[in-house]
Amino acid sequence: MKNLALWIFSAFCCVALPSLASEPATLQGSWTLQSAVYTKADGTVITLSDDDLKSVKILSKGHFSFVTVNKDGSFSSALTGSYQHKGESYNETPLTGSVPGMLNKTYEFKAELKDNLWLHSGMEDGMKIEEVWQRLD
Repeated sequence: MKNLALWIFSAFCCVALPSLASEPATLQGSWTLQSAVYTKADGTVITLSDDDLKSVKILSKGHFSFVTVNKDGSFSSALTGSYQHKGESYNETPLTGSVPGMLNKTYEFKAELKDNLWLHSGMEDGMKIEEVWQRLD
């Protein structure tokens, strides 16, 4: 029995520990938008903070979902779809939601994790996006 327990422990170490050590930082979990700077193609800059709106994004096993409400609590937008994250590359493809013009398009972003912050930047339909998300979980 002692040998069986030792064998199971050894097998676990050989299989699980190498994969844990090489696992990249993950975006999976719940996030809230802390701040955002949006630069339109004409140069107009829109700066928002979590006082201006509330947005929560949830990422799990290749799927994302987010909902955003305005300062007064009224609905702003919601999307859900698939995402891929590898290194600093984060791609999002909205499949359903309240912004029909964004559906079934893949958006490419840079994702940088710093502690509990996700620095999210890239282009979205001609607008430069720079967002800071904070992990909730």
